[in-house]
Amino acid sequence: MTNQTETFSGSKHFRLNHVANGVFAAISVPGTGSLGNAAIIDLGDSTLVVDTFLTIEAAEDLQAAAIELTGKPVTFVINTHWHSDHTSGNQVFAPEAQIISTSVTREIMATFGTERLARQLANPEPIYKAMDELDDKIQQETDEKLKKEMQWENASDREYMNILPKLEYTLPTISFDGQMTIHGSDRTVQLITYGGGHTQSDAFVYLPEEKIAITGDLVLSKHHPVMMYANPDAWLNILERVEGLGVETIIPGHGEVCGVKELHEVKGYIKDIVALVTEAVQNKKSIDELAVPEAYGDWYFTTYFKPNVKRVYDSIAGSAASTPL
Repeated sequence: MTNQTETFSGSKHFRLNHVANGVFAAISVPGTGSLGNAAIIDLGDSTLVVDTFLTIEAAEDLQAAAIELTGKPVTFVINTHWHSDHTSGNQVFAPEAQIISTSVTREIMATFGTERLARQLANPEPIYKAMDELDDKIQQETDEKLKKEMQWENASDREYMNILPKLEYTLPTISFDGQMTIHGSDRTVQLITYGGGHTQSDAFVYLPEEKIAITGDLVLSKHHPVMMYANPDAWLNILERVEGLGVETIIPGHGEVCGVKELHEVKGYIKDIVALVTEAVQNKKSIDELAVPEAYGDWYFTTYFKPNVKRVYDSIAGSAASTPL
């Protein structure tokens, strides 16, 4: 197996990080067509890619990197969950590669994902309008860190809109529940799902010999977790089980390669958001008054803090409404 990331000519969309022999993280460059991270794993007689980025161009660069690094075409692609920054590049790898996800993720992609793309293609104007409105907010923003993040967000959205007419929403060809194992000639990888936490269904890839986990968005490094479709309690339970495997190195869905420390930080964030919202509800305070806790002030994805608070509030309010008196 090669470990020479310099054999790849490079991409504007990601940086390659040599994690272990035959294991490479493709770390997203902010404001490009990747948006999320991906990974390349040399199995010996085959090559596996984890997640496929937001755009076709970024996925093509990922495919080129995988071929140059391993000397083989990509045989397997894993979608950790259904979000577009992890699945939109699927078409680049099909039909030569088998695309794998959980059964629930495939069902969501086949229904909601397919329908959403059809709406975007039929009427892209709402997206362009939202981008223009964000441009206006960027001009008025005085917080330089937040301003840069908003610029990155809009730049990635523009990358996506540029490829939208050519996007062919490509569904997984193999689905699994629980666990699936791929046996390569040089290493074995486990595809595992403990249900949904970040989304309705989240999978991760585990390399038991190297104790490496490619977690998708179950773990982010120095980024606000995205809780739009989250189940906080289930997410915390999943992270406990991931840690219980003895994981030492994590390739997260966003941010730099990290370890159990960052997994603990994500757990702390989820608990803190739930505590903040719970206190606000009990004291009849508006959640609009809640500010980013100091511990997370230097994290990226700051714009997700308010939606995260709203998601947790809706969950708490819904639970309270359904509780018998």
